[in-house]
Amino acid sequence: MSMIELALNDVACTGCMGKIKRRIEKITGVEQVKILSGTGKVQIKFNKNHIQIDEINQTIHKLTLRSFD
Repeated sequence: MSMIELALNDVACTGCMGKIKRRIEKITGVEQVKILSGTGKVQIKFNKNHIQIDEINQTIHKLTLRSFD
């Protein structure tokens, strides 16, 4: 299992961060998602055999764009 920590600087409200967290958890290969309170970051544990970091980054980018629609 691998882990990455990503900044969600564009997402200010906790409601949006919670929405993004729930959607990330549904991605195949993602084992655990944790919002790091007060930092604007999210920590993701994932299985490299099912998903790559680039795919996670692309998905989060799309989710942050949609959260402001």
